[in-house]
Amino acid sequence: MQKSFDSLRKLPSLVATVNETMAALKVGRAKLYELLSSGELESYLEGSSRKITWRSIASYLERRLAAEEARRQSGKPRLCQSSKQAANG
Repeated sequence: MQKSFDSLRKLPSLVATVNETMAALKVGRAKLYELLSSGELESYLEGSSRKITWRSIASYLERRLAAEEARRQSGKPRLCQSSKQAANG
């Protein structure tokens, strides 16, 4: 029986907490909950604790990288906040 518990401990975690996800993506709590409510990240509640799947975190990063690659290939510059304000002002 001990051997089966040892093998379970070696399995990678399938889910992350809110704090782990914030740290992994280097985003704040508000941005994380924006990503959750928009469906960009998959999550569920375990009791009162929100769990986010690592698979959805990896998928989100892949989509972001693909979008960035497409933007670079299109030749469109990425506008910073001050450039956006000047363009709209």
